[in-house]
Amino acid sequence: MTGLLTFLKGSVRVELNCRYAERAINLCARNHVDFTDLRRTPEGAVRMTVGIGGYAALRRISRETGAFTVKTVRREGAPFLLWRVRRRYALLAGLALCAAAIAASTLFVWQIDVAGNETVPSSRILAALREEGVDIGAGTLGIPRRQVENRMLLKIPELSFISLNTHGSRIEVLVREKIQKPELYDPDVPTSVFAEKAGIVTDVLALQGVAKVKPGDAVTAGDELISAFVPLGKGRLTHAAGSVTARTWVELSASTPVNFRKKTATGEKKTRRAIILGGKRINFYFTGGNPYAECDKITVYKKLTLPGGDVLPVTFVRETWEEYESQEYAVTVQEAERILSSRLLWELEERIGSGSVVSTQFETAEESGVITVTLRAECLEEIGVERPLTGEETAALRPEGE
Repeated sequence: MTGLLTFLKGSVRVELNCRYAERAINLCARNHVDFTDLRRTPEGAVRMTVGIGGYAALRRISRETGAFTVKTVRREGAPFLLWRVRRRYALLAGLALCAAAIAASTLFVWQIDVAGNETVPSSRILAALREEGVDIGAGTLGIPRRQVENRMLLKIPELSFISLNTHGSRIEVLVREKIQKPELYDPDVPTSVFAEKAGIVTDVLALQGVAKVKPGDAVTAGDELISAFVPLGKGRLTHAAGSVTARTWVELSASTPVNFRKKTATGEKKTRRAIILGGKRINFYFTGGNPYAECDKITVYKKLTLPGGDVLPVTFVRETWEEYESQEYAVTVQEAERILSSRLLWELEERIGSGSVVSTQFETAEESGVITVTLRAECLEEIGVERPLTGEETAALRPEGE
């Protein structure tokens, strides 16, 4: 932004020839002449860059004091450019039309950014905004922001806050998602602990309720582990809680083909360019399709942005086609075992979570050009999960007379 302002204001590179460079610098400071890029020449002169106003001040100081002479080295910036082309009316008209087009384009939406969402997809938010008339090409002045924000909260109940901030031709959509209420612990709801999976019980800890199993018992998924019925007096129902650890067995498999094709880059590549004006694409090439029999395509889009963040309806497209050769590659049994075993161990750790692995056994088989590795693991896991009792289960356990 600073470079653009300097260009618009104009700058002059000057050389001050004087006997004492320090005196020239002091005179500049005393007369409030701002300068940058101060350098000494081998001949003892001082070079600096000043604005147009500073250049006029240096000329005046030179005439009044005679302390130095001013030599113009270079003029840069819009004022000097316009002065040079002042008689080229067609060029000036084109510059004026270009400036007017840029100014007009900033009154339309050319980019929408969504930030703050984690679980709600950005595509869903953009689709809801599109239904409210907030889309690429819409006028920024005609968007009723507060009304759109209120209707968006009704359209997407998962959001607790949304704000539309306009930055020239770019709209920044800031959202906040609702915090889901945690499940409250209700001691009055009869709840038992059931087995989530089959296994052999190794440890039982009943914090509330009565344990229905003991170490060494075999259970299947759905079996009751800690009962909500407490046989004290006439008996009562409670919210059972506790932990049950069991030995479980997990079997996982993964496969890979023996022969597959491996890509090797040849180093050959071709680049094509295009430009998108608004919604229309203009190609700067005449031949389409893939230039190579086997190749990867890499597409890069770059929006034209003004200083300050305003986005123009101009997108530069660069497509690069990189050629490769594919060759048959045969994986050995040892390589397949190493790759697939690592993958299966990672999947096992993800499945058992905080549990632990007691032992593992791998088995490899090859059939019809496919290598399959099977993992059989013995684990220690927490298998108990709390589940509220159904009405029928509660009636069957409720003490007589209640």
